[in-house]
Amino acid sequence: MIFETERLLVRHYTMDDAEDFYLLNSDPEVMKYIRAPKTRQQALQFLRENIDYYLEFPLYGRWALIEKKDNHFAGSFMLRPSVAVKGKIELGYALFKNYWGKGFATEATKGGIDYAFAKLKLHDLIAITQTENISSKQVLVKCGFRQLDDLQETDRIVNLFAIESPRHD
Repeated sequence: MIFETERLLVRHYTMDDAEDFYLLNSDPEVMKYIRAPKTRQQALQFLRENIDYYLEFPLYGRWALIEKKDNHFAGSFMLRPSVAVKGKIELGYALFKNYWGKGFATEATKGGIDYAFAKLKLHDLIAITQTENISSKQVLVKCGFRQLDDLQETDRIVNLFAIESPRHD
């Protein structure tokens, strides 16, 4: 287990998660603001890449979000070096639609922030959203992120958010 919150466990992916990982990453609505939906074969390859990543960087990665109540796969959570902003660690998440609007994104984000600052001793974190992703922007602000200048990603402009550790230890 990486960390847990009141309702969620966050753990490394395993190959046993292949079907859930595919269903999440192939859903056009879930992926709307993240990346193009993946085929089953692409999702399986992406899962293998994420599992392999743990060997080199055991404290970072994309992880499974598991609802404690029934042990169901709820989505994915990420803390990894940012591709968009060199030298920064980026937080991200994706949830199945039946978990939307129930506070799970906020709960996972707050848990990830605590993990990043208490366990990893990071001084700050960033997050990126597409301009149209109002719900994720609201989650980030609710969790203490502040919006910075927009960034030009490959083919789109995205909103950049940051949060600093209150500890600075």
